[in-house]
Amino acid sequence: MKKILLQITLLLIVSNCSFGQTNIYDSIYVGGRWRTFLTHLPTGYIASGNYPLVLAFHGGSPLGYQSIQYQSRLSIKADSSSFIVVYPEGVKVAGNRTWNAGGCCAPATSLNIDDVGFVNSLLNNLFSNRPIDTTRVYATGFSNGSLLCYRLANQLTNRFAAIAPVAGDLMYYPWNPTRAIPIISFHSYLDQNIQYYGGITVGTTGTYFPPQDSIFNIISSNYNCTVLKDTLYHNVSQYDHFYYSNCTCNSVIEQYVSYDGEHSWPGGLAGTGVNVSSQFSATYLMWQFFQNYTTTCLTTGINSINDNVNLKVYPNPIKDELNVLCTNNEVYEFILRDITSRKLLQQTFTNTTTINTEQLAKGIYLYTVRNKIGIIKNGKVIKQ
Repeated sequence: MKKILLQITLLLIVSNCSFGQTNIYDSIYVGGRWRTFLTHLPTGYIASGNYPLVLAFHGGSPLGYQSIQYQSRLSIKADSSSFIVVYPEGVKVAGNRTWNAGGCCAPATSLNIDDVGFVNSLLNNLFSNRPIDTTRVYATGFSNGSLLCYRLANQLTNRFAAIAPVAGDLMYYPWNPTRAIPIISFHSYLDQNIQYYGGITVGTTGTYFPPQDSIFNIISSNYNCTVLKDTLYHNVSQYDHFYYSNCTCNSVIEQYVSYDGEHSWPGGLAGTGVNVSSQFSATYLMWQFFQNYTTTCLTTGINSINDNVNLKVYPNPIKDELNVLCTNNEVYEFILRDITSRKLLQQTFTNTTTINTEQLAKGIYLYTVRNKIGIIKNGKVIKQ
């Protein structure tokens, strides 16, 4: 098997070198079996770097890593934002790959596959062989892979800085992580597989999934959050954005819930017959969220004003104008995007600039301010 995997690895490397990035399909021996994974090294990768790592877990699928790599387009985001993304694969039984996420899903649960042990060993392997910042390791997943994210946050708490479940649920109890891990969650009110308000999944599995409010009440209670389900944005033709804050360990919980789409990756790609939400990009939003957090309870500072820069972006909420003020006499760049990651504006300025927002629709917008050294602030503004 190692010979076959080596041949696949060489083919993948050769096929990707011309694009400036590398895909490496490999395996490690864990729990009496070979476990496989794909590593995507971003464009410009250097062995002396210090890269953030995102683990991306596929849903129940015969395609394994290919399904979530296609859905999420995380490899493309990794190339533009310079992080390593690894796609682990569940054990393949009867043609399907699944994860043992606790209360779901067969055959991984019925065979009691030790997926937590696999992920722990995989991280040890990656840390030994790749230039990874071990304080900036993140997990995301779709459907069954999303469920595994919750279990990993619960059982391998100190390994992960934040998680981003997509179309998933908490199925492993009790919830008692050793640290309050920040969570950004993406869902659709129209999801029939893992229903937002809870219920038995549509299909043949007959699995009951609890309501999203129920699981976040459990999590926010454990985190001692004092602000619960604050509604930052609500529009029944678009999406809702909920926020739990003032939690221990500088943690927050964010929820984006669309009124379109189904059991799919928002802003991503999907197979035939599945509707995908066009309201926001889960990939873009999760990476912006991930950048704020480390495993140490300390934020990275990327979403905070640099100590040497007196920066103001105001007012917030906005109506017709947005002002950006930097008192340092140097050139800055301001970039404004909508939450599908579409760039709306990019402009350079010195000291101050005023952005006309009169034509923007109501909703949440994302901005980045950077200088020649790099990003000094990421943030959100609400257009009323």
